[in-house]
Amino acid sequence: MDIVAVKAGLMQCSSVYRKDCGKEDTEEEELNFTNDDLKAVNEVILQTALYAEDQHLKFKAATYIRDDKKGRKEVVKQMGHQTFNILQFNEGLRAMKDKAREAKDRILGNGSIPV
Repeated sequence: MDIVAVKAGLMQCSSVYRKDCGKEDTEEEELNFTNDDLKAVNEVILQTALYAEDQHLKFKAATYIRDDKKGRKEVVKQMGHQTFNILQFNEGLRAMKDKAREAKDRILGNGSIPV
């Protein structure tokens, strides 16, 4: 495979690769919530789902809890629906390189392609 195709695939799918390339901010991790923050927020969502006076708000909180429990809120699973076919990308790169080589040969008159 073309190295560019592999790098493009890794750039799209791997946060470790993006960090190693300097394309993802490592200081951003400091902005993430702690486990204690998560526990507190989860409690607020649960209390809202159980005891809110507004029925629409209760429904939204309950739906959120259900979807989260079923894994529908996870970004990693959502990324699985995006297709990045590295083989097609690699073939596209090859085709572009071939076209570029043909154009260069035409301009320079070095190839067997008639001018």
